[in-house]
Amino acid sequence: MSDHAESRCKADCRANVRAGRPALTGEARTTASLAVAGRALALPGVMGARTVLAYAATAEELDPAPIVAALRARGARIAYPRVCGPGALALHWCDDESVLTPGYCGIAEPPSEAPEATADEFDLVLVPGAAFDEACGRLGMGGGFYDRLLPLLSREALAIGLAYDHQMVAALPMEAHDVPLGAVVTPTRTILPRG
Repeated sequence: MSDHAESRCKADCRANVRAGRPALTGEARTTASLAVAGRALALPGVMGARTVLAYAATAEELDPAPIVAALRARGARIAYPRVCGPGALALHWCDDESVLTPGYCGIAEPPSEAPEATADEFDLVLVPGAAFDEACGRLGMGGGFYDRLLPLLSREALAIGLAYDHQMVAALPMEAHDVPLGAVVTPTRTILPRG
């Protein structure tokens, strides 16, 4: 498939997932986030994670806050990304989510003066996305931020996609630079890589 056809296919998939998105109330979002937290925290390597890269959810994304709260209570150190250029993320340690403020596209980010982290420091990375598939593939929102970040993680890091059930598709178009995740967790399923 040509690069243009691949890009068109990804754009169509993003549009289809968004079009099929149910209208979620605040209560439904909270219920889904708690269900995902219960499943994610049961995965090997999650509860013992000492360094975690999280994200501040947009209205379309599964909120990782219950997972973050549980891990922080166990002594984990938490960081969040901040957009620092086209497709580029800076990673910052964050002791308190109240310091996160709207940044790129209104997404809550840590302040630029917060202590910086590097991608290879994390045991666990919680990953948002537009869609995920049965092989733990991920389709982002189109900015390429996580496409650039995921290859920089330590080989021992566990990257987990967090999703609503409607964000799951049978298969996504994957390019050479796309990195499959270590798991994808929805409110009703835990998907692990095949093989």
